[in-house]
Amino acid sequence: MTDTVLTFDFKYKEAYTSTIEFDTQINEKHKGKEQRYPKWTYPKRTFTLKFDKNFTDRKAIEEFFIDVMLNGGKFNWTWEAETGGNGKTYLCFFEEDKLKQNIKNLGYTDFDITFACIDNSPVQSVGAFNFYHDAECENSIGFYRIMDSVFTAANNMKVWWDKPKKSWTLKFDKDPQTRKKLEEFFIAKRGRFRSFDWTWETSRGGDGKTYHVRFDSDNLQLDVDRLGFATTQVQLIEVFPTANPLLEVEKDEIIPRKLLEIDIPGGGVRILDNETLSYLVYNGNEYLGAPLTHGEITKDDNSSVSRLNISLSNVALSISAIVGSRGDVITNSPAILTLVFLDVNTNTLIANSAQILYAGKCNNLTLDYENASMDIETPLGGYEKQCPVMKYRASCQVRRFKDCRCGYTGEETTCDRTFDRCKELGNEANFRGFPTMYEELVVKV
Repeated sequence: MTDTVLTFDFKYKEAYTSTIEFDTQINEKHKGKEQRYPKWTYPKRTFTLKFDKNFTDRKAIEEFFIDVMLNGGKFNWTWEAETGGNGKTYLCFFEEDKLKQNIKNLGYTDFDITFACIDNSPVQSVGAFNFYHDAECENSIGFYRIMDSVFTAANNMKVWWDKPKKSWTLKFDKDPQTRKKLEEFFIAKRGRFRSFDWTWETSRGGDGKTYHVRFDSDNLQLDVDRLGFATTQVQLIEVFPTANPLLEVEKDEIIPRKLLEIDIPGGGVRILDNETLSYLVYNGNEYLGAPLTHGEITKDDNSSVSRLNISLSNVALSISAIVGSRGDVITNSPAILTLVFLDVNTNTLIANSAQILYAGKCNNLTLDYENASMDIETPLGGYEKQCPVMKYRASCQVRRFKDCRCGYTGEETTCDRTFDRCKELGNEANFRGFPTMYEELVVKV
């Protein structure tokens, strides 16, 4: 095996399918309002190309498929402008591990190939959603209703919304330029994430009213034909406004991300959970976007040890390589799971907002070809000693200035632990010492 990245340059039919996909988490709130978070920073693009080849060309594609699979599984492909593309080159991978073909007379064949990539292109600024669509569309009005699970004479039910939500399925048939603008609009809104205003024009069968809507699907599939002309359907759903729309937008734009660091001697493992973002810099270190899952914090019967089970991807055998070359240096290594907050507009971290979710040492490492699983264990339930270390003295007992016991939240950065200094800071209510005691007592015999 080598690290060579091959280039896919086989000619395909004019008609093909292009799909843009996001992953948005939507949390339902009171009376139909919602909170939305994008799980992916960049969209996934999927292409399904159609081929009709003779025996020689068919064998060339077969050999390419085999070479790619044996050399890391990824290849470069340029979406040519002549076929309706944007001229960009993407690092792609096949969606399936089989190449299926329909063999005909004399070795001719027709088949489809589907491959995907991450599109990390800069987001383009877009205007209003005013693309012309067919007058014929699907429109629905719906409520959120709960009912008794069993049909009886009572047949109790409750409608949780004060008014109905409207939804539309619009059909588009676009030239290449307008189609690309529609794609850019969908990417700028990150699929279902961002809402926008849309007017249902009377000339297109509407009521002339302007609605606040969002896309009802994280997928935008376009059937591309000759010279880049394309047809597609778009689902829109009404969004109920909030009491403070600006505050709601600001809250949506700042999203949580989890970072895992395992401090291994000779170089650590740093993971950014389940992201299409290739890396994120935190405290001067790069955290790589990769699969990461974890369970709930558990404790043993006497609560002397708490543990958090985590699972990392081992498909590239990265964890196995560490163990194979350096031994099991992971067991007993410190690990920290941190929650940070990311500004989705700039992909930068919000300062002074990080929170440590869990910290401990690694144990119970298990490996297979897909996953590396381990426990992060904290002895004594997170305490280093079973009882607090305290001394009766005049100075403050708080170990760290501005921690949770100190309670000071001002701008000062130093404290000499005296009661006088605590009064200067206006924090004497939290003083953890005994100011009336002697600082030094000499007993003469």
